[in-house]
Amino acid sequence: MRSFRRIVFETGVVGGLLFVIHASFPYVYSWPMIWPALAGATAFWLATREPAPHRLATGLAAALVTGLITGAIAFVGLSTVIYVVLHTDIAPAIRQSGASRGLIASASIIAIAASFAAIDLIVAFLGGALLLPVRYFQTRHAHA
Repeated sequence: MRSFRRIVFETGVVGGLLFVIHASFPYVYSWPMIWPALAGATAFWLATREPAPHRLATGLAAALVTGLITGAIAFVGLSTVIYVVLHTDIAPAIRQSGASRGLIASASIIAIAASFAAIDLIVAFLGGALLLPVRYFQTRHAHA
């Protein structure tokens, strides 16, 4: 079995990178939020494979830490993507609408990325929490 740290690190990094890549495409709306949820659920599932004391609490902790890693990667990745898009000619529609480079300051870029990072943390934890009843009933039936 893989260690708790390795499970959390791998699922967090993969979930964060997939989120940033998916969110970088225009007009995707809320669909990138599937990646933190899948990362949290995967971390919970992998961390609770072996029967152990406090197995379900360990799984929830794995989902929460995975959400932290996913959120950190989302924060850095989205800050970079938003900065590059706004300060280059990648998005000419923004220039045509009359928005200037000074209109969206670095504080608003950080606020946008931070809000997505916080949402990633919550969604990853909820993804893991949704698997809690499944593992609970598997544990109950294994002892019966």
